[in-house]
Order: sequence, then structure tokens, then C-alpha cells
Amino acid sequence: MATLGVPTHRRRPGIYRAAGALQAVGAVVFVLLLVFAGTAAYSAAQVASSSSQAKSLSIAFGPNGTVELTGSFELENPGFYPIQGFSLSARVANGAGAFLGNIHVGPTTIGSGATGTFPISVFLPITGNGPAASLLTVDQYLGVRAWGNATYAFLFPVSVSLLENRSWGAPFEGFRAINGTPTLVGSQLEIPVTVTFNNHASIADSGVLSVAIESTSFVTCGSSTIVLSAGPGTFFETTTEVALSAGCSPSMGHILANYTAGSGTMTLPSEPIP
Repeated sequence: MATLGVPTHRRRPGIYRAAGALQAVGAVVFVLLLVFAGTAAYSAAQVASSSSQAKSLSIAFGPNGTVELTGSFELENPGFYPIQGFSLSARVANGAGAFLGNIHVGPTTIGSGATGTFPISVFLPITGNGPAASLLTVDQYLGVRAWGNATYAFLFPVSVSLLENRSWGAPFEGFRAINGTPTLVGSQLEIPVTVTFNNHASIADSGVLSVAIESTSFVTCGSSTIVLSAGPGTFFETTTEVALSAGCSPSMGHILANYTAGSGTMTLPSEPIP
């Protein structure tokens, strides 16, 4: 009589089971990578097109004969991942496009859904022949161009840029210093100098204006001082008498003017004497 065989089920070798598990894990990882890449690329595009702007930019007199530009720059991160190593650079130019100064801040990290705020502070020295000299006497728009670079989601490079024009009201708009006819006062020859300007700045011209007469050989013939108190939006006009040194002729020379406020002194445009 034949014996019936009992079927047996042999387990697959461990190496095959491990390979199957690795395939399953690989498929999951692949799907996760696709999701990460898709969301990161989408978020990076959102960051690149997000609202980036300068906030509360203000311009005023600073210490040591400078003009100070202060404010902040904001960048939104509407994406799902942080912005890493973000650095911001900004360039300030006058109304004619001449370079005035620059700023650099960072690097820093901006978290997901957060807004990064970067302070802006630059001091623009005002010299007689520098590009910032026009800020004293000419109303204009200052251009603030900012750009930033970073890595997004540990993978994607992103960059943002901004260009804003900010109105600047000159504290000595239309400044003129015009000489009059010399007169003999006793034994002293004096020449009247009439100073006029409009204060279009947001702060008062509160300081001392020094007026000097210089000959064609660059010798100072005489000087006088005017105490200024011209509030924002006001027109200023006054005449001061400058006593001339004996034998010093102002003909074909220049009228020089310097404004001193606090610890800083700024040079105003010279005026020729006919």
C-alpha cells in the first residue's frame, strides 16, 4: 500500500526576504524623495517670488559730517523648509546713479513660514567734491538696490533682489551765497554776503554756517558766522557783513561756506565772486 506524501512549504532563503524588504524600503524612500523634491522646488519658487522689500527707510544727518540711511529689509519664507545661509547686500546711489555706499548683513537662517528682518545702516560722508555732496543742496531720489543669496531646503540655491527709490529733501536746496558791493566802515572795508536756501529736509538746520571770502590766490580775506535755526519746509535768507583784511582783494575770488552741526562739518558749494 502506497504512503501518501505530506506536502511541505519551504521558506525562501533569508537573502531573498531581505532583498524584498530592501525593495519595499527603496520604493518608500523613492516616493519620499519625489515628494521632498517636488515640495522643495515648489517652495523655492515661492521664496524667489515672495514679497521682499525695504521697510521704514529714513535718511537724516549723522555724526561727523555724514548723512545716515537707516531702516530694514524684510524677506518672507512662505515655503515648507528653512532658508539657510541667507546674506544680504545693498548698494545706495544718488539721483545721478553715482555710488554712495553699501551694506552687507548675514548670513542667517529664516525658518519655514517666518519673515527675516535685516537692519540697514550706512553713513554717507559729505565732502566738497564727493557724490554725496549733492545731498546738501539738491532734492533727489536715492536708489537702494539690494540682493540676497541662500540655500533652500539644503539643496536649492535661491536669490532675491529689490530696487527702491526713496525721496530725499535737501536741507539747503538751492543754496546761494551772493556778495554785494563793498563799503568802507570807518577804516574797515566790509562786503555783504546774502545767504538763501530752502530747507526741504525732515529735520531742522540748527547749527552754525561759516562764510569766508577767498581771494584768487586762495588767501582768506575775512569770514563771518551765521547761527542757523531753519525748520523743515522753511525758506531762509539773511545777510552778513564780512570784514576784509587790508590789501586782500575779493575780486574774482570765491565765497566759501561750511555748515557745522554737533561734531560734524559739511562743505557747501562755493560761489564765484565777479
